[in-house]
Amino acid sequence: MEQRTFQFDGQWNIVYYPVQPSGFGVLIIGDRTHFVEDNTSYWLQHPGRKQILDHLKSAGYVLFSSNLYGANWGSAKSADLAAKLYHMMMKSEILNQNVHILAEGSGALTALSLMEKMGDHIRSAVFINPTLFLKQKMDKEKENVFFYKKWLHEAAEANEMTPKEYEALISSKDNIPQLSNVPLKIIQVLERTDEKLHKLYRELQNREGKEVDITYLLPEKRYKIASQIQRFFKLYEGSL
Repeated sequence: MEQRTFQFDGQWNIVYYPVQPSGFGVLIIGDRTHFVEDNTSYWLQHPGRKQILDHLKSAGYVLFSSNLYGANWGSAKSADLAAKLYHMMMKSEILNQNVHILAEGSGALTALSLMEKMGDHIRSAVFINPTLFLKQKMDKEKENVFFYKKWLHEAAEANEMTPKEYEALISSKDNIPQLSNVPLKIIQVLERTDEKLHKLYRELQNREGKEVDITYLLPEKRYKIASQIQRFFKLYEGSL
């Protein structure tokens, strides 16, 4: 059996099985376009994500993921469902109770909440092109009024707020997110040089002395993402 899907709280969930399990699990939290449906998922259909899946499965990881209400933008209910999925996996699969997190894009927002909520059960986390700096995101979207309104409506609805309430919330927050003590690696694929993003990542690294491993890759080097993830996960599997 390569994978199985099941429903919980109205959401499809999926488990990807390796041929030779190592006993370690990985929770995948996808970007806003991520989905899980009956017998398929975005990560199965997208060639680049499938390559990451296959690489990690060949290394023995059991990977699992949820639809998480679609584009959830770090909503509290998406973090709660991810936590419930973790507990279900601990009961249904033979896995070490401490798992890794692999998050992409806006999925990093849900991952941050989960790392704060249940950090004792998370070995490490890897974020791919994460959406972490919401004030910067908001300012960037404002460059196109149509896309800004669309994004604001989507993010506000996911967090069960009005657009004005969500806009006010982001404006009131620190642009640099709080990090838990979970070891974190960020893999950023650079389509172009972005000095603002570099500066924000430097601030993130300097915040409270937190060690964040940041790797920049050119688009033609995307194939290295899977091995970078595996190498980082391996660093935090010394203790059971």
